[in-house]
Amino acid sequence: MSRKARSMVKSAPVLAIDVGASSVKLCVGALQGRSLRVERLAETPLPPDAVREGAILDPDAVYRALRATLQSAGVKHKQVWLSVGGPQTTARPVRLPRMTPETLQKSIQFEATRYLPSAAEEHLIGFQILPTASEEQMEVLLVAAPRSTAEPLLELVEKAGLEPQMLELQPFAALRTVQAIHGDSLPYAYALVDLGGEHTQITVARNTTLALTRFIPIASNTFSAALKGYFTYTDEEAEQVKRGLNLEELLQTGQPQENPPLRLLQPIIDELIREIRRSLNYYQSQYPSQSAQGRIERLFLYGGGSHMHGVTAYFEQKLGIPTQRVNPFEGEAIVPGGVAIEHLDSGARWATVLGTALAPLELVQPFAEPVDETEPAVATAAA
Repeated sequence: MSRKARSMVKSAPVLAIDVGASSVKLCVGALQGRSLRVERLAETPLPPDAVREGAILDPDAVYRALRATLQSAGVKHKQVWLSVGGPQTTARPVRLPRMTPETLQKSIQFEATRYLPSAAEEHLIGFQILPTASEEQMEVLLVAAPRSTAEPLLELVEKAGLEPQMLELQPFAALRTVQAIHGDSLPYAYALVDLGGEHTQITVARNTTLALTRFIPIASNTFSAALKGYFTYTDEEAEQVKRGLNLEELLQTGQPQENPPLRLLQPIIDELIREIRRSLNYYQSQYPSQSAQGRIERLFLYGGGSHMHGVTAYFEQKLGIPTQRVNPFEGEAIVPGGVAIEHLDSGARWATVLGTALAPLELVQPFAEPVDETEPAVATAAA
C-alpha cells in the first residue's frame, strides 16, 4: 500500500450501525493506519417484532431506538456505514462467461434474475469478481438485498441526519472482523456461525471470500420459547435460566438428567448442529474427498447465543472442527478505547458492527489476501 493510501485512512473518524431483530447497535471509532480504535459502543433494545427477518415492520420504533443510540453515544459524525441482514438477502458465487467488468456492470441485473427469489428490479444488487483459473468463465460473488428491506433502513438513517456511505450484508461484516483479527493465518476454508435471536446464519469462507451462506430457523429465541412453554417461565425467567446453563454438562455422562432445562434444550441444540453439519457437508461435497481446499478447518461463533456457557466446547465435540468464539479485541486490528468492560467481555455480540466499521480500511487493502485458484469453485446453490 502506498504512503498516499495510508494517509487517506489515518485518524479518520468512522460510524457504523447494525439494526438487528432485537436492538440497534452502534460503533464510534477512529481508523488509524490499519486498525480501528473503538471509542464507544452503544445499544438500544427494540420492541418485539419491530424488525423481523431483516425487514423493518415498525419504522417509528426503530427510529426512536436509532435516535436514542446516537444520543447515548454522543455521535457528531454524519457519515455512516451500514449492514443489513435476513433470509431474503442473497450472497452466492456464480459462474458466468468471462466478460469485462464494464460489461458485467451492465448485464448484472439480467444475470441475477435466475438466482433471486423475486424480480431483479426489486433488489439492490452488487457483485465482486473472484479469482479463478478458468480463461473461459469467471466467478462472480452476487450480492443482493430486497429494496423492501434496504430502503426503509436508508430512509430512517437519513431522517436521523446521517449520510449513508455503504450498505453491506451482515455476514461480510463479520467475515471482515475475523480476517482483521487473524489475517493470513486463516485456513483456506473456514466457517462462521452467527447464533442470533431469530435465526442462526452459517457462512462458509473459501479463499478469503464468502462461498456459501444459509439461514437456519433455530436460534436463541427458540431456546427461550422452549423453556417458557415447558416450565411456564416468564420472558425474564427464561433468559435467566438460559444464561445459567452450561453445555459442557452435556458432554459429561449423567449430568443432563440432573438439569431438566438443559435436558429440554439438548435435542434442539443437537438439531441445530445437524443443520450446520449439513451445510458444511454440502460445501465439502463440491471438492474431491481428499482435497485440502474442501476441508473446513476452523469454526468461529459470534452473536448473542455464542456467549452461552460451554457452547464452543459442545460444538467442537459434535462437529469435530476446532471451534472458538470471535473475540474482536484479541489482536491489534481492533483496539478498545473508551469501551465499557461489559462490552469487552461480550465482544462476539459486536462482531458485525465492528466489521462494518472496518470497511473503509478494506477498500484500501484487504485484511487477508486470496491465493490463486487451482480447483473448481463451490457450486452455486446452498443445501
